[in-house]
Amino acid sequence: MAVNFDSSVLLGFYQARSGLSGLGAGATPPKGGTVGADGKVKYAPTPPWDTKSTAAKASELVKAALAGKRFINEDGAQLDLPGASVDYKKLFSLYQGLNALNGVAERANAKGVSATEKARLAAVFAKGMAEITGYVDKLKLEDMRITRGDTMLSNKSAVGVPRTINSYKTGTLHTGAQTDPVAAFQGDVKFTMSIKRGKATHDIEIDLSQMTGPRTMGGVSSFINEKLQAAGLQTRFSVERTPGTPREVKVGGSTVKLPALADNYNFKISGDSTEQVTFSATGGQPAVYVTTYAGDPDPDKNSKTEDGKFETGLIKLNGSVVGAEGSRISSSTLEGTISKVRASKTGPDGSLYVLADVATSVDGQTVKGEKDVAVLRYDSTGKLMYARTLGAADQATGLAMSIADDGRVAIAGSVTGGLNGATNGPINSDAKSGKSDSFVTVFDAAGDEMWTQRRGALAEDEATQVAFGPGGVVYVAGRTKSGLPGATGGMSGKWDSYLTAVAPDAKGVPKTLFTTQFGTAGDDSISGIVVNGSTVTVAGTESGRGVLRSFNVEPTTTTVVRTDNNGATNVTTTTTTGGTSNSTSVDYGAHNGGTDPAKVTTTTYSSAATVTAGGVRDLGDLMGGTIAGLGLDNGQLVIAGSTRNGSLGVGGGTGSGYAGGLDAFAARFSADLTNTSSDKLMYFGGTGDDTVSAMTVAGGKVWIAGGASKDQPGATAISKKDGYLAKLDLGAGTSEVQRLTGKDGMATATSIAVDVSGATALDKLGLPKGTLQYADSQKIVAASSVRAGDSFQIRTAEGGKLGTITIAADDTLQTLADKIKRIGGFKVKVEVVTDGEFRRLKLTPSSNSASVEVLPGKGGSDALEALGLTPGVVRNTVIDKKTGKSVSADGGGPVFGIGLPADLDLKSETGIKAAIAALAKSMTKVRDAYRTLEAAAKPEVKAQPGAGGAAPAYLTNQIANYQAALDRLTGGG
Repeated sequence: MAVNFDSSVLLGFYQARSGLSGLGAGATPPKGGTVGADGKVKYAPTPPWDTKSTAAKASELVKAALAGKRFINEDGAQLDLPGASVDYKKLFSLYQGLNALNGVAERANAKGVSATEKARLAAVFAKGMAEITGYVDKLKLEDMRITRGDTMLSNKSAVGVPRTINSYKTGTLHTGAQTDPVAAFQGDVKFTMSIKRGKATHDIEIDLSQMTGPRTMGGVSSFINEKLQAAGLQTRFSVERTPGTPREVKVGGSTVKLPALADNYNFKISGDSTEQVTFSATGGQPAVYVTTYAGDPDPDKNSKTEDGKFETGLIKLNGSVVGAEGSRISSSTLEGTISKVRASKTGPDGSLYVLADVATSVDGQTVKGEKDVAVLRYDSTGKLMYARTLGAADQATGLAMSIADDGRVAIAGSVTGGLNGATNGPINSDAKSGKSDSFVTVFDAAGDEMWTQRRGALAEDEATQVAFGPGGVVYVAGRTKSGLPGATGGMSGKWDSYLTAVAPDAKGVPKTLFTTQFGTAGDDSISGIVVNGSTVTVAGTESGRGVLRSFNVEPTTTTVVRTDNNGATNVTTTTTTGGTSNSTSVDYGAHNGGTDPAKVTTTTYSSAATVTAGGVRDLGDLMGGTIAGLGLDNGQLVIAGSTRNGSLGVGGGTGSGYAGGLDAFAARFSADLTNTSSDKLMYFGGTGDDTVSAMTVAGGKVWIAGGASKDQPGATAISKKDGYLAKLDLGAGTSEVQRLTGKDGMATATSIAVDVSGATALDKLGLPKGTLQYADSQKIVAASSVRAGDSFQIRTAEGGKLGTITIAADDTLQTLADKIKRIGGFKVKVEVVTDGEFRRLKLTPSSNSASVEVLPGKGGSDALEALGLTPGVVRNTVIDKKTGKSVSADGGGPVFGIGLPADLDLKSETGIKAAIAALAKSMTKVRDAYRTLEAAAKPEVKAQPGAGGAAPAYLTNQIANYQAALDRLTGGG
C-alpha cells in the first residue's frame, strides 16, 4: 500500500531547524509572515512599484488626476497581507500620489505638448503638490516618521548676517618684493584721514612727499601709523602678504613646474569701534564707472544649443583722459549670478550703486524666486559694501534707480507673484496670474528698506523710471496695457505711458498722490525722467517717435505739531498748497498742575498733489532707435539715444553729423520744451550700428555707453564686437571715446555713472572715498532675500500642530531665535553662532527625547529658502545596543525625509526637469521606508552551527537518507 506523505514537510522542518531559507507550500511560517504559492515567506504586502502589484499604474493615476480625482487615496491602497500594519497603506498612498505627480510632470515634458495643455498640467500639478505636502505634514505612522524635508542632527542657516569686524582690506597694491618701492605711490600723493572720536574730529594730513625713506608698502604704512599715533588715535595700517603660488604647465604631454609668481601685498586697516574714519582728497578728476556684459552667445556656432557663457565687468576710468593710455584706474569681474546690469549711479559719498537682475544668489543671499532685483553698493575702489534683494517670490526686474542727496535709494521695475511687506494697490494682478505689476522701493542711507509700494492694473504694467522730488515725493513713470486705478486719462493704444507720485504719510506708509496716463494708438514707453522743482519732464518713444512731455505738480504739505505739557495735549495741523496755509488746533485733556517739561513732536509730509500737463517736444521718428535717458544740466534738458533718422527735430547742430546705420545722438534744449534758440544736436557713430544703452550728464558733458560699430570714430577697433564709452561736448561739438572689450572679444557697455571728483590720490593706495563702514545692517530682511511677513513653520511632535514664525521688518537673528524658542515650547535649542565673517542660526533639540520639524511657509511667503534653513526633522541619535546602529534618541522609530521641495512647479522647461528629478528622489525615499518596515517584520533567526549558506555535508547526507526511505515507503511517487 502506498503511503501519501508530503516530503516537503520533512524537508521544510529540517530547513527551518537549520536556518535555511525557503518553506514548503502549506508550511507554518515564522511569526508575522505568510507563505506564498512559491514556498517563500511574505512579511510585507506587495508594494505598488512591484511588477506583481495590481495597483494602478502611472498612466492610470495621471488620467484620474486630470479628471479631478484626488492624488492621495488611502482606500485605493490594497494590502495583500492580512493583518499588515496600517503604515503600509499610508506609505503606498503617498507613493501613488508622488507617482501621479511625476506622471503629470513627465507628460508636460513630452514633445509636442501645446501651451494650453502645459498650462492645464501645471495647474493640476500645483493642486497635487498642495494635496501631497498637506498629507505628509499631517501624516502619523506607528513605526516610523516621514517628513517632506530632510533628516539631520542640527540645522544651521546657510545665509548669515555679517559680523561687525572693525577692519578693511584694500585690493592688491603691489606685486614683487616687500622692499621694492611701489610704483603707484610715486609722484604727488596726498590725502586726508578725518577720524571722529567722541565729539572731536581729527584731520590727519597724509603727504607722501614728507617721507624720508623709499615709498614701500611697509614704509608708507609706518609713515601713516606715526601720524595716527601722534594724534592719540587707535586706527592702524598694516601690510598683508599673499605668497605667490607655484605654477604647472603641460608641455608635450609632460608636466613642467615653473617658479612661483611674485608675492602680492595689500593694506589692512584695523579700526576701533569708537573711531569713524573718512577719507578725502583734493584735486579730484571725474571718475567714470562703466559696467560691461561680455561673452560669445554662440561659441559652437549651433543656434540650437545654449552654450554661451557671459560675465559682467566693472571698470573705473579717469574721465579727464578718456581714450588715453593709463585712463583705466581699476577693473573687476562682478558676481556671476548677475544676469543683467540695468543702471548705475554714484552717491553723495562717492559710493557706486548698481541695479541688476540676479538669479540663484547674490553675495551669499539665496534668491527666492526665479529672478530677483538686487541693489549692490560698492565703495569707490570697487569693493562690495552690501547687496539688497527685493525678495520677490516669483520674478522681478529692476528697470530704474535714483539716488537722493541724503543717500536714500529708490528702485522701480516690475514684479510677478508674491511680494510680502509691500503696500498694495486696489487691483494688483493676482500672484498666480503671471501678469506683472509696477513696484517702487525706497532704502535709507544705511541700506534698510523704508517702504515698498506695488501698484497694478488688470493687465501688465511696469515702472521704467524713478526720481526723487522735494517734500519726500518719489515720482514713478512707466507703461501699462490697461487703465491704472485712479488715473486721469484713458487707454489710447497697446502700451500707454503713465506718471505717478508717491509719498509716505505720517506713519511712513506710501500713498499715491496722483496718477496720469497718456499715449498714442501704438506702443509707448518712458525711458527718462527729470524733476526740476515743481516740473517733472519725461522722455520716451511714442509709436516710434522720440517725445518729451512736461508736467506741473502742485503738492500739498501737511505739518502736524503735537505738544504735550503737564497732562494736556495740543495737536495743530497745518496744510499748505501753493503758498496758502490753513491750520486747525485741537486740545486734548486738561492741565493737571504738574511740572513735566513740554514735549513737542513735529511731523511733515506730502499729503496730496495735483498734476497739470505742460509742454510737448517731438524729436521725430527714431526709425527703430531708442531713448537712453534724460538729464538736466545748468537748467537745460539733455537727452541721448540712438536713431537712424539724420534729421531729428532739433536745431543748432554741431560737430559730426549722421554717419549711417544706427547712430548715437545727444541733444540739449530749453527745459520749457518750446524755446528752440538754445538747441544743440550731435550725432556720433560709424556707418554700422552704434547702440546706446546708458547716458548721464556730469561736468557739462554728456556721457554715453553701448555697443560700437567697427568704424566708430575716435578709436581703433579692438576685437570682434567692442563696447564703448564716449564723452560728448555739445557746445564744442567734440567727442572723446574709449573702446572696451571682454570675454571672447565680444562686449557691450550696459551702464555708466560719473563722480565729477571721484578719481583722486586715494585710488593709488586702494582707499575708498568717504566713510569706512565696518558693519552692515543686522536686520534679517537686509542681509537676505527674506521680506517682512515671510514665515516658516515648526512643531515638536509628529503630526502635531504647526506653529508659524513670521519675520518682522526689524527682526535680527537674536529676536528670531527668541521667537523660535517660544513657539517651539523651548524643546528646540536655538543658538546664534559665529561662522567666519557671518553669524548664523543653529537649531538642535533641547534634549535627547525632543525633536523639531521645520517646514516652509505657505504660498509665496516661505522664509526657509531665503534663510538657508533646511526643511525637515532635527533629532538626536543614539547607538542601539542590540544592532549597533544609529537610531532616533526620542524612541519614535526611524525618520525618513523624502526631500520634496515645496516650490516645485511646471511653469518652465527648467522647472519641469527639476520637478521630475526631485520626485524621483522622493519616491526612492518612500521605497527605503518600505524596506525598513519589511526588515523590521522579519524575525531574527539565531544562527545554528553551520547555518547560512550551503547545508553542511552531514545534514545533506541525513536529508538524502530520509528522502530515500520516503521514496521506498511511497513507491517513489
